[in-house]
Amino acid sequence: MSESFSIPYFEENLRQYIDRNRDVFTKNHAMNAYYRSIVGTLINDNLNKNGEIVRRIRNLEEAYKNVKNEA
Repeated sequence: MSESFSIPYFEENLRQYIDRNRDVFTKNHAMNAYYRSIVGTLINDNLNKNGEIVRRIRNLEEAYKNVKNEA
């Protein structure tokens, strides 16, 4: 398992979410649902470390782009 909230962590979780929801969502719909869920969770997290939240969202964004561009 990858380090929590790293780019590989989010890539792995995006792929798993897509696979688990393949019968309900298209790839893009599944990715968007996962993305919104994670961003909402991060924003509502009671972290006082704004830099940590920004890092996590940046990693999520990069992972989203990477998985989206996969065949």
